[in-house]
Amino acid sequence: MRREFLGVVPYRHHGIELPGGRMVENSPPGVRIVTFDDFARGSTTRVVSHDPSAAERDQAVERATSMVGQHRYSLTSWNCEHFASFCATGVAVSQQVASFVAAFLAFLKALAVVGVAVLVYTAVTAE
Repeated sequence: MRREFLGVVPYRHHGIELPGGRMVENSPPGVRIVTFDDFARGSTTRVVSHDPSAAERDQAVERATSMVGQHRYSLTSWNCEHFASFCATGVAVSQQVASFVAAFLAFLKALAVVGVAVLVYTAVTAE
């Protein structure tokens, strides 16, 4: 589900759906069970499923519910996407963080190229 950080930076919020319409989410207050309406906050939601077996689905729900009450949220290393990915697959990964890091590194590379170009231009025009 799409949300915005500080009203400016868009991101997708992830959680694990429980039987009965509740959700387990990881957010700054910690891992908690919320109603679907509280999770969605009036936004359109999307179910991401890689066609898990019943056993895989049960394992994802067990992983999620076993962490309820934990308070170790980290935007970069244990956010809602890391949590949902770990619960669903056993591997904690956040494509949003990976994309942000890649974009930031590309920005730094571009900044370095511009800096070198300015230095070269300054050296050439100073002669």
